[in-house]
Amino acid sequence: MRHSRRLALGSIGIAALTLGVIFSGCGAATTTGGHGVVEGAATATATPLPTETLPPITGIITEWPGCPRLLPMPNQPNYVAVGGLVVSVPQRWGDYPSELMPNNEPNAPYKVPLTMSDQQVGAFHPNPPVNPQLEPGYFFQICNKTSASHSLTNMSVRIASFSAHSGPVTVWHICENGPFDPATKQTTPGCGGGSIGSRLTASLLNDSPGASAPVTGTAWPVTISPNRAIVLAVALNGLTAQGTYTLSFGISVDGAAPRQVTPSDGAFLMAPSAIVWTGTACQTPAMQAQIPASSQDAYYVCPPAS
Repeated sequence: MRHSRRLALGSIGIAALTLGVIFSGCGAATTTGGHGVVEGAATATATPLPTETLPPITGIITEWPGCPRLLPMPNQPNYVAVGGLVVSVPQRWGDYPSELMPNNEPNAPYKVPLTMSDQQVGAFHPNPPVNPQLEPGYFFQICNKTSASHSLTNMSVRIASFSAHSGPVTVWHICENGPFDPATKQTTPGCGGGSIGSRLTASLLNDSPGASAPVTGTAWPVTISPNRAIVLAVALNGLTAQGTYTLSFGISVDGAAPRQVTPSDGAFLMAPSAIVWTGTACQTPAMQAQIPASSQDAYYVCPPAS
């Protein structure tokens, strides 16, 4: 049914909210020194869910017993050993990227290739992702499965590669003001969500390959007790040049040389001046006259008003 499909689309990010609710009451959390924060869960707008308040922002990094699934991801990520710890291969969550479309389209409604499977929670993965939100950024779950404490000495981010992209970039977005459905006469709803984790930040000073920046927001080192886990979300600032980026993260444990870990979700395109076509723009009389009537879901975006 169309209604249920639209609810599925509006529920993008609900998985993160649900995990936040589950783990807010999962065992007795302990804390370790630092200045990260525990993020509260956002209230979903598309689907009524039971609400529960996460621990308040307290300026501490929270330890969780064992190594449970804490990351707000649809699928459990892979883990790599870094010294005496195991670290999830980083990936973005809640990044809500846009999708490329041709730059030479006429000034008319454009039918986007949006499918039913794309509308499921966490299923929309354009290739390449364009202008993904880099806050909250990349998520890490770091587990100490040993019987001794280990210290996360520091973290950094590095631009592994950058390829400049010249010329215009035209995109459409799946969230609020997204594609218009003539069957329902509505645009796609917003993408909500929330997550747990300590918020950290890395601010790159230039866009050159090899440029790096330390991860800040906590007092290093961070000690992780035996059989405990922490979750970190690293936001990125400073990627302002138009082009395709790949990143890597340096993770140092117990004072050893950093190990470089490459995110699993690969390259992304940043286009700060992208031209965004929306479903809202399809609601003008001139555009409505060009969209075929339909009893089945079909999705259109239209050019911004000149």
